[in-house]
Amino acid sequence: MSKAILALVFVLIAGFASICIPTTLGASSTPMRVFYLAASSTLSSKPPSSSCPTCITNITASPSTFSLPTALESAATVNGPITFSLIIDWTGNLSNSVPVTLSAAFSYRFPGAGSWTNTNSTPQRISPGPSNISISLPMSSTPLIQTSSIAIELAATPVPRNAAIALKWGSSTARSFVIVPMSDYEGLFPANTIVVQDRSGNPQTYFYLDAAPPNNYVVVKAFAVSSFGIGEIQQGRVNMTILAPGGRPVRGATNETMSIATSTGPYELIAAWAYPSNSTQGTYLVDIDMLDSQGNLVYSFFSGLGGTFGLVPPGFVPFPYNLLPYFVVAGVGGIGAVGGVIYYRRRSKSYLAPFGHFNTLTAGEIDRGTVSIEGNTGSGKTILSEQLMFEDLKRGKPCIFVSTSDFPSNVRSGMKSMGLDVKGYEQSGLLTFVDAYSAEAGQESTEKFSVPSIGDLTTLGMKISSSIPSESKGASLYFDSLVPLASKTKPESIVSFVQSIGAKMRGVGGKAVFTLGPSVDPMVQKQLEDMSDCVVQMEAFEERGVRRRRLKIAKLRARRHQEGWNVFAIEDGKGIIFYSKKPKT
Repeated sequence: MSKAILALVFVLIAGFASICIPTTLGASSTPMRVFYLAASSTLSSKPPSSSCPTCITNITASPSTFSLPTALESAATVNGPITFSLIIDWTGNLSNSVPVTLSAAFSYRFPGAGSWTNTNSTPQRISPGPSNISISLPMSSTPLIQTSSIAIELAATPVPRNAAIALKWGSSTARSFVIVPMSDYEGLFPANTIVVQDRSGNPQTYFYLDAAPPNNYVVVKAFAVSSFGIGEIQQGRVNMTILAPGGRPVRGATNETMSIATSTGPYELIAAWAYPSNSTQGTYLVDIDMLDSQGNLVYSFFSGLGGTFGLVPPGFVPFPYNLLPYFVVAGVGGIGAVGGVIYYRRRSKSYLAPFGHFNTLTAGEIDRGTVSIEGNTGSGKTILSEQLMFEDLKRGKPCIFVSTSDFPSNVRSGMKSMGLDVKGYEQSGLLTFVDAYSAEAGQESTEKFSVPSIGDLTTLGMKISSSIPSESKGASLYFDSLVPLASKTKPESIVSFVQSIGAKMRGVGGKAVFTLGPSVDPMVQKQLEDMSDCVVQMEAFEERGVRRRRLKIAKLRARRHQEGWNVFAIEDGKGIIFYSKKPKT
């Protein structure tokens, strides 16, 4: 390598060091979404701007309900106490001595569910006459899946004699509203993915400084989702900022508003930067911020999956430009840098890809059948099954998790540390745990469904059947793992059990996912592979003193799929992240 190339390489690495390693950032605090009580008993993000003499409701006659006009287009999370700010007018008999209380409820309903889940406030006493009432409703973190419905309900009891309690709303002088701390209702899709292209739409790693207009355009593309639809993105703002080596925003690409190119979600966002020929050589990073229609910073993403590129001198084919902008991962061997390590291979490109890349390997979601996940100790079998289950839950599919290797409470906390908080799904009835571990550990189970012995497969099968919800279409079972069964029961019994449970889940339109390790009898493993519709093989191994992981789809019945090994990492708060051979577009 020449001295000139070496010098440029060190400049690039120094540029990365000066701005640290790209990271994904959320909003600095939980956005406080305001929903105004509006016409047709709806909740609106827009404050009323005119008078509305008819926007008065007698809430002593019957409870008054206001709801979002449409279901959520994507998932969202309620993150804490909800505040109601209401304008109330007690008219009629103002001398009535009967104490009257005002109650508020926040309700949500998952798709396909027949009933609403309500969180009720402590009733608050109100006095005769007009007043502004504030009610706080305690609420724990609650994830709302795609196509969930949201509503609030207000009521005053008992009915005062010769009097009425009216709720005023929908007017510029009478704004009743509810404040909901929410997060995750806007973001990029797939998560944290930005694509850098040339003006012809081809993904690019670097651009030449001598390119003549219009070939000097860097095109940044991303796809966004919003729980409240395209209007929320149109009325808000998505900003792109490109940072030069050293971290300074470039002229012409600082807080640049991205254009919306599609009318259906995920919504395609596009922005471009025409770089001047005297721009600094080196690696550039892309920052995207999303502000909602109320000015809340909902999402902030600082570079990452494809969101980096290089500007290089004429005719130069840079090393390590082919990989440097894309592959920055803490804890993987390679070139040293501040705050992390840059991994590269001389002969191939690798791109970071979120967990959704798994569906690329399998050519789509695995909706039904039996799935076997095999691997040695530490290969990631458990986290893969947990992430697959979490994806099902986000789509509103009921799930049963059978825990044979750990306490369910540890499973919950472990998933939460990987960014997979299932508390809200349990509360809504979408997720059920079957505890097949506590009894083996000599502890009394606190779960609704448990077994006294893991070797009693008949009882275990009955508990699994009982845990399947009545509205079970598309329900899936996750069994982690079959290894403890190997020392408790006969090999042929394990095969028969898996076959029976797999058939039961297929019968309700779902799938059964089993994890197993190398301690399972080889003949049992072979029989399980033969009966499985999909076999995922995983491996943890050492390479040049660094522990690494990889997986491959060894079998997928009746579907073309990607073959060969795929390297991945496991990161706290993110779970599995793949190293793809192709950029995500």
